[in-house]
Amino acid sequence: MDFHHLKYFTEVAQRKSFSKAARHLHISQSAISRTIKALEEELGVVLFLRNAKAVELTDAGAIFLNHAKRSVVMFEHLKTDFENEFKLEQGSVHIGLPPITDAQVFAHLLGEFKKRYPQIDLELYEYGSKKVEIAVQEGLTDLGIICTRPKKDYESFFLLEDPVCVLLPEEHPLASRKEIPLHDLEKESFVLYRDDFNLHDEIIQQCKQADFTPNIVFETAQRDLMIQTVRAELGVALLPSRLCPAYEGNRIAVRPLQGMPIIHRLYVIWRKGHYLSHAAKLWLQFAEEQTAASLKAATRV
Repeated sequence: MDFHHLKYFTEVAQRKSFSKAARHLHISQSAISRTIKALEEELGVVLFLRNAKAVELTDAGAIFLNHAKRSVVMFEHLKTDFENEFKLEQGSVHIGLPPITDAQVFAHLLGEFKKRYPQIDLELYEYGSKKVEIAVQEGLTDLGIICTRPKKDYESFFLLEDPVCVLLPEEHPLASRKEIPLHDLEKESFVLYRDDFNLHDEIIQQCKQADFTPNIVFETAQRDLMIQTVRAELGVALLPSRLCPAYEGNRIAVRPLQGMPIIHRLYVIWRKGHYLSHAAKLWLQFAEEQTAASLKAATRV
């Protein structure tokens, strides 16, 4: 009996399905079935009642599950416990972030962290905010950067905010204005990020508050493709202002929204009650310090 026997057993027990457990663990169903069978033979008991619709624990399986869960948790936390006990400034931090994150600000934050803690590896994964939330909840990433107010399932802190601007073809009639009211875009075709991005939902919601439903002609996760679509005069796009200066000119005009702007806010999240590694805690502490310093500097200005 080893860790994999216990891990596979607890996953099947939790999901009540060999196939669902196999998909979650990224292994074949036959492999997980062989492992459970070997475990049952070693223990000399049947752990699961198998039928066409679901998998249920036997009485022996229910008792064994309590012991297996404790063992799995202890094993998974073994490395983290060791790091925390000795306060080692090494390890790795897995961070999920949306592609619309301000690259310059975030790159500076990561770069300064790496200078202070060169032995800690940073592994970044790009998803839309909704997928980032799921990845954090399922433990696929330690931390996440999202563009909407965090749910109660997460610990969090505010990172930065940025008003959204309109990107439109340079020859567009509205490009002659200094600011553009959102309701003046009612008859325009919109190019948006896909619906796994929270900014997608925010833009639609704000348009509806301006008494129209946006005509979405294209959705993508690729910012460059979005820009090329605007440049080809197929629609308008809405992006955080920090990202816009790079696209001003070259057949694209960038204009702020008039009146109540759409605010793109970024938060750092991590799973509530989740056992974070010492490296992840160091990153959180560093990011909070840098954010507080930036806000203080902005207030002085």
